[in-house]
Amino acid sequence: MHRRKYAIIGGDMRNVYLAELLKKDYQYVEIYGFEKSGKPWASKNAPLDFILDGARVIVGGIPLISENGFISTPLSKEKTTIQEVIEKTGENSIFIAGKIPDSVKKQLESKNIKYVDIVEREELMVLNAVPTAEGAVHILIEELPITLMDSRVLVVGYGRIGKILTKMLQGFGAEVWVAARKYSDIAWIEAQGLKPVPMHQLARYVSDMDAIVNTAPSLVLTKEILEKTRSGCLLLDLASKPGGIDFKAAEEFGFKAIWSLGLPGKIAPLTAGDIIRRTIYNIIEEEGGVY
Repeated sequence: MHRRKYAIIGGDMRNVYLAELLKKDYQYVEIYGFEKSGKPWASKNAPLDFILDGARVIVGGIPLISENGFISTPLSKEKTTIQEVIEKTGENSIFIAGKIPDSVKKQLESKNIKYVDIVEREELMVLNAVPTAEGAVHILIEELPITLMDSRVLVVGYGRIGKILTKMLQGFGAEVWVAARKYSDIAWIEAQGLKPVPMHQLARYVSDMDAIVNTAPSLVLTKEILEKTRSGCLLLDLASKPGGIDFKAAEEFGFKAIWSLGLPGKIAPLTAGDIIRRTIYNIIEEEGGVY
């Protein structure tokens, strides 16, 4: 394997483990923004100039930018702008991060820096669905006052996460219902021994559920549907912003609603870091290994 310099700028524990895994592959790795990670080798930040000098692959967090507009560094006290990073990044390098804003993409393009939004990579999303589903099961076990066995759980959406989560719940002995829009998905749900729910008929089924887990990236559990939901039903949202649950209405009706984002990084950061490493290697291979 060709040895190259990686600069990992910010991110959560996934990127800490990514750095360790890259080093095990005998890659040259410099890091920035992890002094609160608990790792002795990450306790101090070298200057950005040194970290980015000669780096062929720059890796940011998922997401790249935090809500305060700086590079996402939840494990650091540093507040660094993306402009500082781009200014010190060499041309003909590759920038890999998650949820890269359009404004940042334009800045990278103007400096001839190739970029890849890693959350748009199918292999990463499929593999990340496993720790996400395991995290969801963990939350259900902790929060439900009953066992998963013989409980009634409705999973909304039959995408990557929905497919894996429903099989896990089935393995626990839960009675699993699945809401989907496509007729083809309804057919697959039935073929897998699950109980299908056409999305437009969702309101007819929510009154019997012990828990509802949303994976759909749009508002589906509206106030009108929550009004028909059984009292005491646990609501869990795994969808990215803006989510799929009307949380204001859920609070009004007295439901416990949990919005759990970034589960791979919280539940299994080492596994998630390895998924990122493998995806980065795939990207570099697709680019002909020029970076």
